[in-house]
Amino acid sequence: FGSSSPVYTPPLSAQARAAVDEIDHALAKFDLGTYGICETSGDPIPTERLEAIPWARQQVQYKAGGLGRR
Repeated sequence: FGSSSPVYTPPLSAQARAAVDEIDHALAKFDLGTYGICETSGDPIPTERLEAIPWARQQVQYKAGGLGRR
């Protein structure tokens, strides 16, 4: 402590950067009052999905590779 030298922070991987971007997007939606609303249908995203994936943008049936696409 007391050192004035900067701390090295390694750059984020593309995957980590994408995750941070998704979380930032979810936080912005929370501020706008649209968190938990499907961006495709406008319907509420089920609580269970948001508990599993808090940054989810869509209901599972609209997500690429989701149950509705099989």
